[in-house]
Amino acid sequence: MSLVELISRYEEGIASPEEVAELNHLLLNNKSSQDDFLLHAELDAHLRLEALSASDDREPLDLAENQVMDPQSLSFRSSGSFARFGWAVAAAVIFMVFGTLWLMRDPDESVITLTSVSGPVSWMGDKGQVTSDLSVGRKLNGGTMELLSPSSSVEFAFNDKSVVKLAGLSAITVTCNRADGRSDSQKELHLRHGQLSASVTPQPEGLPLLVQTPSAEMTVLGTRFDVISGLDATRLSVNEGRVHLKRLLDGQEVEVPARQSVMATLEDDDALLLRSRDSSVTEWSSDLRNDVFMGKWVPRIWSLAADLKKAVANQKMTREDAASFYKDAANIDDSTGSVWSQPSKLGSIMVLSPRQLIEQPVHLEPTSQLVLHGRTYDKGPMQIGISVNEAGGGFAGKFMTEVQASQIAGEEGFLISLPITELRGRIGTDRSPVGYEISDIWCLIKNSAAKFEIISVELKDIPTAED
Repeated sequence: MSLVELISRYEEGIASPEEVAELNHLLLNNKSSQDDFLLHAELDAHLRLEALSASDDREPLDLAENQVMDPQSLSFRSSGSFARFGWAVAAAVIFMVFGTLWLMRDPDESVITLTSVSGPVSWMGDKGQVTSDLSVGRKLNGGTMELLSPSSSVEFAFNDKSVVKLAGLSAITVTCNRADGRSDSQKELHLRHGQLSASVTPQPEGLPLLVQTPSAEMTVLGTRFDVISGLDATRLSVNEGRVHLKRLLDGQEVEVPARQSVMATLEDDDALLLRSRDSSVTEWSSDLRNDVFMGKWVPRIWSLAADLKKAVANQKMTREDAASFYKDAANIDDSTGSVWSQPSKLGSIMVLSPRQLIEQPVHLEPTSQLVLHGRTYDKGPMQIGISVNEAGGGFAGKFMTEVQASQIAGEEGFLISLPITELRGRIGTDRSPVGYEISDIWCLIKNSAAKFEIISVELKDIPTAED
């Protein structure tokens, strides 16, 4: 079978294990095959992005009769985003190919034990069986675990008492491969996306724990650390010990000591910079464009085009005035915009994973308030939640509340301020997120056809009158 046929069958999800193995052999041993695979993956990414753009209600203003747009002012941004998206998807696809093959090599005796399960979670074992019936104490062979809700969390332990915690919309492949001629095994965690915290006991000499994401590879001998991974970036924070990180973009490496963080991306080939996490803050404002983990970033200029088109249709503005206004706006380097929700199995969702937190953890005080500005286009309550870490690192839990439809309805949008003390963990508990560090934020309407946009998210320290 030709390389093109193998790639096509893999992308369509119909390749047999033998065909996946053949594709893996070609990718490992042939530079030309690697280039062809990247080209196909990037083309597939372009087509997917085109499909998303075509389905967006806010299409650019049609100025065919009086074309006044400056082509260079927007085409550069567009091509840049296509390239980043394409290479990120290509890396993720290659990551999944190798993850599948590593999974196929798992020995039957590789075992983890579930120590905590919350929310919907799916597990695919090493022989292809899929189950969502997971409970504390269950032992599992190597396989792939997917957390299906932003409120989901899982904790599991290896036989050597190393503990791994996953939170939110995460997917991970767990393997434990027996070393040649040794009784010890090497643990590997392939985090496709999401949030991972680990406390790793000292590993056998020459067999470190390996953690791989689409953009980085980490080598761990024994330590405590946190990893957040998206399609094109990995954020590593070390709480105890040291972790060795290699950026897959260019092979650049760095040793990350305790209380330090580093970001590795598929876009930036500058030096890997270590950031101290010793100083925290109590207020924060989201950089939506860079923080979005799930959702679609829409620059303000796109929204402006839709608004102008509507104004012309309602005869509130002439076509010439709208075109002139749009041209002026397009020539301004404006990075403002909003994040639109995206459909999922659970409903319409938006998740932010703040990159700023790599440098300055945001500490939650009794007077902290989460302030969200947005607009919803469908009726229904909205779930708003956060993930938090311990002050010294490590996943600590999920907290959420539900905002009624009446509080977020209206064409003018909504501006709500939620005291952190009103967010709660599991039903029946009185736990509060006060004292923890915020890790991510999500909004969810339990209707996959619903649409909403988030214009700004802030955490403010607002003392009450009693304070």
